[in-house]
Amino acid sequence: MNDWHQPWTGAARKDPHGFEGLEGLDGDAEAWSTPAPEPGSPLPPFRPSPSLQRTRFAIDLPDASTAAVDVDHMAGRASLYRDGRHVQTSDMPVRFPLGSDGIEVAASRYGMQRIHLISADGSRRRLDPAPGTPEHWRARLSRRHPEVGRALAACAVLVLTVNLILLAPQLLGAATHLPIWADRFTPFVSPIDLPAWANTILTVTTGLAGTERALTFRHHRLLDAEAEGLGG
Repeated sequence: MNDWHQPWTGAARKDPHGFEGLEGLDGDAEAWSTPAPEPGSPLPPFRPSPSLQRTRFAIDLPDASTAAVDVDHMAGRASLYRDGRHVQTSDMPVRFPLGSDGIEVAASRYGMQRIHLISADGSRRRLDPAPGTPEHWRARLSRRHPEVGRALAACAVLVLTVNLILLAPQLLGAATHLPIWADRFTPFVSPIDLPAWANTILTVTTGLAGTERALTFRHHRLLDAEAEGLGG
């Protein structure tokens, strides 16, 4: 049997369906933000890490080839590889053309928003996260402990809802007191005025909730806009 290119690691494998071969964690910062690859260069090995700065996804295409997308959150870009060779690198959001199909890639401040294969007929299929990525770890948690996964998802929604109620009026009040708005409109006075330590806790929990939702590819225009706004 001929060697088959493993899209997760960039290495050659004998088993086209195997997901093994990823051992150890590597927190080396240099591994997470690298120069844009040269056209035709091989897919580099992926180093699993708890860091959220880099991730990888792959999918089998209808023509029996394999597409892999390497995402560098630090640089804000995504790189497409086909059968282990670099095709294109672009800033996100991006749609990589694959004949009549395409792969759409978009990210929020906390993780992936969208990474789907869009077929010519309009059907959508999400790419599979590589073992060792935060998305893969989160999906494995839900498979092994579905109650825990559902509880985390519910807590994220609860946190963002409460934080929206408490933080939004304060943010609106601060924004309307800026000179650019204060000269045009009557400044809004927030009925909620929390101490700095409480607002810090709310901001941190909002970031954690936003990360949880990004890892499970959930997105709501209002709730997640709050998390992205605080991230900025």
